[in-house]
Amino acid sequence: MRGRPAGALAGIAMTLLFLAAPGGAAGRPGRDVAFEVSRLATPIHDVVLGEASAAAARISASASSQRYSIGDGSGATVDVAVTEACMATCNVTDPQQVASFIGTLPHGNEVSLLAVQLDTEYQLGFDCGFGAEACYFSGEDKIVIGGYQEEDGDGASFDFVLAHEYGHHVAEHRMMPAPFGRAIDWGTERWASVEGVCQGERHHRLYPGNEGTHYFEDPGEAFAEAFARNRFPDQPPRWRYLPALEPGPAAFRAIQEDTLSPWQGRTSYTLSGRIPARGEGAAVESLRTPLDGLVSLRPSSLRGHGYELALRSRAGRLLRRSRNGLNPQRGLDYTVCGEHRLRVVIRSTAPHPGTFRLQIERP
Repeated sequence: MRGRPAGALAGIAMTLLFLAAPGGAAGRPGRDVAFEVSRLATPIHDVVLGEASAAAARISASASSQRYSIGDGSGATVDVAVTEACMATCNVTDPQQVASFIGTLPHGNEVSLLAVQLDTEYQLGFDCGFGAEACYFSGEDKIVIGGYQEEDGDGASFDFVLAHEYGHHVAEHRMMPAPFGRAIDWGTERWASVEGVCQGERHHRLYPGNEGTHYFEDPGEAFAEAFARNRFPDQPPRWRYLPALEPGPAAFRAIQEDTLSPWQGRTSYTLSGRIPARGEGAAVESLRTPLDGLVSLRPSSLRGHGYELALRSRAGRLLRRSRNGLNPQRGLDYTVCGEHRLRVVIRSTAPHPGTFRLQIERP
């Protein structure tokens, strides 16, 4: 669930802020027609932004913050702030309750970086955009959410929306392999591999980081929603994202693993063996590639016995090959996108049998 406020809405928000009296941001929107801002035709639960605007900073200045234990036995704490207006009018204002709920979510060390701010509905419009229920400021590790317990049209409770936002926070602190973008746009590595995000992006069914017309085809938002569903499997709101991304058991397992044991980068190992002389066949090795991302093959040492490489699919389709022998500095690179096993074909360029040694890096 992502999308930036439309320019017109943002302009209205800023105009209203400067027209309001110093205390005018307090409470929910007034009944005066001049201050009514219509809801978006398609509900947008949250927005992901880089840093807070001047208007948001003004609202934050009225908030009282403190660190609270998440109660998971680790000693971890999060910063929870409640704006002065929300403290007076909201029905979810217990910071310890918010922190304790976060402690029930799957989390890693990123939890201690988190700040949460509770706004009135009116303030939330200025912070996140009118029509949004919450937002995540990736540059500040901060969730801003309305401090009121009410379900929206599709049944997303306060806790569900907060869990969704925490999914963004997890993704912000996870890595993706080259050549993919940030995990907050693509979803985390294992989840994205299970859900075929790379194939979806290549076939123009998914749009990582698109916060406009392809809001519901943004895998970063689908990941955050799946993260919330992982916490609330029995009573989730209706799935509104690309149907292919609706999570099943494998996706939930990937979310747990990505959160509790983050992907740390590519791993390396050496593949070695013997190859027949030129023109007498090839050595064929199987390469497991359970995760999407860049796979690199580098000869450890040619030692006067050259060879050429080819990568083929499990069915034998040629995917990539070296030409005119191998360059030890470059080797062979290929972006895995949905293939779980490749075939490495090594052919000698010498008239006599020999050996090969390949350094392989994979996600």
